[in-house]
Amino acid sequence: MINWTEHLVDPTALKSLYGEDTPLLKGVNVHGIEIQRDGPKVLLRFDLREFPNHPPTKWKTAGFNRIQLRLLAVGVRELQISGMQSNCMLDLNITKENGIIRLNADNGALKLEITAEHVMIDGVSAYCDV
Repeated sequence: MINWTEHLVDPTALKSLYGEDTPLLKGVNVHGIEIQRDGPKVLLRFDLREFPNHPPTKWKTAGFNRIQLRLLAVGVRELQISGMQSNCMLDLNITKENGIIRLNADNGALKLEITAEHVMIDGVSAYCDV
């Protein structure tokens, strides 16, 4: 089975934090979905459930315990969003078929489907989730 990070343009930021222990996209906590006309692009901002075993020293010192990932889908061909909820926990699936990346999730209250030419990491940050 192919690791979801293999579908990213450059997974270096995640691999530098997690090594070969790639975090799963199960039960991610979605904070935002932003649609941008230039590209067109869709930005997904969500918390990962797994914190790296060996985070940067400044994150340890600050007491951070949560990673927030920003994934940017570029060259979006299709976008479907149905439903809405606060505290949105999703199992996000990222696959590649015929050179096209598909991101999809459906928790019953929110359904998300994105088809794009590329998906990249737009940012990785950490914070203290008490």
